[in-house]
Amino acid sequence: MDERFKEKIAAKGFSQLTPIQVAVAKPLQAGQSLDALAPTGTGKTLAFTWPLLPTLTVGDGEQVLILAPSQELAMQTTRVVREWAQLLDLKVLALTGGANVKHQLDRLKKHPEILIGTPGRVAELATKGKLKLNRLRTLILDEADELLKDETAQQVDQIWDTCKDAGIQVALFGATPVDLTVAAGLFDREFERIDARDTQIPVQIKHVFWLTANDQRNKRLRQLASQKNLQAMVFFNTTKQLKITASFLAHEHVAMATLVRGDSSSTRERALRDFRSGKAKFLLTTDVGARGLDIEALPLVINFDLPSHSDTYTHRAGRTGRMAKAGTVMSFGNDHDLRRVRQLVDTQVEVLKGLPRFNKGEHQQVTKAKKKTAPAKPNAKPVNSSQLRVDEDAPEKEQTSRAVTTKKRKQEPEISRHQRLAQVKKAKHKHSKNKGRPLKQRQRS
Repeated sequence: MDERFKEKIAAKGFSQLTPIQVAVAKPLQAGQSLDALAPTGTGKTLAFTWPLLPTLTVGDGEQVLILAPSQELAMQTTRVVREWAQLLDLKVLALTGGANVKHQLDRLKKHPEILIGTPGRVAELATKGKLKLNRLRTLILDEADELLKDETAQQVDQIWDTCKDAGIQVALFGATPVDLTVAAGLFDREFERIDARDTQIPVQIKHVFWLTANDQRNKRLRQLASQKNLQAMVFFNTTKQLKITASFLAHEHVAMATLVRGDSSSTRERALRDFRSGKAKFLLTTDVGARGLDIEALPLVINFDLPSHSDTYTHRAGRTGRMAKAGTVMSFGNDHDLRRVRQLVDTQVEVLKGLPRFNKGEHQQVTKAKKKTAPAKPNAKPVNSSQLRVDEDAPEKEQTSRAVTTKKRKQEPEISRHQRLAQVKKAKHKHSKNKGRPLKQRQRS
């Protein structure tokens, strides 16, 4: 590994590399084509970033192309790769749909060494001759199983047709396997499979189920929203249901953001920014948000609608518990849905009996504990009647003080309703009489 990378890794506090990062380093540097599999949240982006970047030549044009299935994942990958590329004076350009094409074409004229994009936009530029890939050395497919499906696979094929060099390295990365016969037929090469999914990595993801009628699921979200330290990604099967729930939460004044296909890139970027910064408590999304998104220390993922396939459940669940942090996946539904969840998940599923409590991070838990044990202010005044009762567990001085206060109040003479009204009327009359008069004259009166 490049020494500059080692220094930055040490400064960031990485104690050790993940199994997938170790396994792919040498084959990637050797120019080998491979199919790399690893669980979600195990650092696959850095697994191909660290070995490849030091092999590139500064100023030699477009040498690496990284494809991602969504704008969000492409932009996230761009941020990660750019952080390390800057150490080597390498330029990175994002080519995603929904962004300004003219701006992208202007930056292409500077011939960045690393391109990261979505298949639709890259295919559009490549087939029109706006993007030249004559110098390409490596093609990375992040979430390859998703990229090699249906229309997206056709776009990848169009991009590959514009690449003239038969020796280009192709690396497939993902958490679920691709059909290697399809990949071999498309790219005309043999792939070495590196499977790190069975490697023992500390995983702290808990799977829970909350029995909920269909018409009560929105109310469950409102209940969860009452917890200060909670943030969650909420997954839906349809945009229609997502919008219904978004309208309900907006009416209940619950801070949330929506991430759906079809929104402009700026709208989707703002939704993610609000969620990452904590302005939004919930991020409502379809499976467009299930792939690769990294939300730091996200405590909870909610399946508002159950997915149809175990792979989809796996990718949704992978948004929490990343890099061995703790996380929870919660699913709503009836008894039939509970049986389906147990089929989708090859682990224990706990059935909740009430509203669970969540804390986002150890720091917040410590802070909360400190607040509970903080000593009471010696001169604190009672703020409501409930504080006037004598508590058997309170300190002796505090009990005495409260008892005396209660006794004084009991000794005050009671007045009738007519007397109180007369006092109020007299005070109002005095106020109107003194209105506009100098202070000294008021005092004399």
